[in-house]
Amino acid sequence: MVKPLIDFLREVPDPRCKRKKKHDYAEILMLVIIGFLAGKQSLRRIRRFCRKNKKTLKRQLKLKGEIPSISTFSRVLSSTDTTLLTCAFMNWIGGILDTRGIHIIIDGKALRAATERLKDKKAPYILNAIDQATKLVIAQLDIPEKANEMTAIPEMIEMLDITGSTITIDAIGATSKILNLINEKSGFFVQQIKKNCPATYQEIEDLFEGLAQDEKQDPESFMKEYKDCYSCTTSNEINRDRYEYRTMKAYHGDKMIQKIRDDIPCIKCVGQSVQVRIPKEVDENGMDITPSKTDFLKNGSRRCPVPKEGDQLMDHIQRVGIISNKECDAEELAHYKRSHWAIENSLHHVLDEDFLEDKCPAKKSKVTLSILRKFAYNIIRLILMRNPDENISIIEMMDDIGSDLELAEEYLFESIPSLY
Repeated sequence: MVKPLIDFLREVPDPRCKRKKKHDYAEILMLVIIGFLAGKQSLRRIRRFCRKNKKTLKRQLKLKGEIPSISTFSRVLSSTDTTLLTCAFMNWIGGILDTRGIHIIIDGKALRAATERLKDKKAPYILNAIDQATKLVIAQLDIPEKANEMTAIPEMIEMLDITGSTITIDAIGATSKILNLINEKSGFFVQQIKKNCPATYQEIEDLFEGLAQDEKQDPESFMKEYKDCYSCTTSNEINRDRYEYRTMKAYHGDKMIQKIRDDIPCIKCVGQSVQVRIPKEVDENGMDITPSKTDFLKNGSRRCPVPKEGDQLMDHIQRVGIISNKECDAEELAHYKRSHWAIENSLHHVLDEDFLEDKCPAKKSKVTLSILRKFAYNIIRLILMRNPDENISIIEMMDDIGSDLELAEEYLFESIPSLY
């Protein structure tokens, strides 16, 4: 069992001076989490919701000074030690979910409305890590203005116990420092390689081009020589308004990847992913006239006369390399590559659309609010996991909690079972 959430919040030191205080610090943080759970995205709406539900809240919270004012909320959140609040968050979720032996996805997200309105100021970024299976956030790290994801990722990896876990990061994580660190911490990586790593990218392209030529010249001999170390898988589907065709190849023999091991000796497997996206087309009668994959690659289409080829996500023909420090076949690599985007669909999209994080103009308290949103997000995920057969979205659950706080009381105020 994991101790009540408010006990973790009490581990964060009160930033206010020691003179008499009207409101309990941990309770202020808890009220913000409750407001986020109920779908209230601004401090004004959070305060109004808490005032309307004061009787219910007083069953669990002392609220000696009643509900704080907007200025009190703002002042306290702006002065909170975000490093210690992050530690409290990780201790809380670490008691619920084991970070060992899972698929961890790491990616950065901008807080666009929190950008300082000064010349050359960049949007602040938050680095997030989630468990692919449960979609629970397991860590967050704010990226300083003069830093970037490349410098923050090693710090996040150091924060986590990744023993036996597989880490996937976007192409920015393809550095020897990051990948060797994952290996040293007894973790695995399945890392995309794009043209920002030109030498490795080209070596992978050349490797699979050579294998393709060997297979074409003598398929029977090819299968005999490479059957234990080479695999290929294909898939296709209609995704929104386009047809997607995916091909993944994997190779884990020692013979042909020695060059790629120069900077990262632990590499045991390389892969090549080719994805073709064809925009769907219909005629004046609504009949599907989308060209086949072969025709599209040769002649394009009406909507896309010249298909764009590259390693960017929205290219019509996307080619990326993959490296890993564990032996994987093509199906495994395809699964990890596809699953990596769960962080965009399951977390970042939810934060922007349901929690309106990208529209929050708070600047001094932006990181604190981001962490408190993650508490609320994880609680909603845990509630939804209890009834997996019910097709309820996160925003619908927020509506339900707003109407009945008892739905979340167990996760807010009681000891809860872990998922270990």
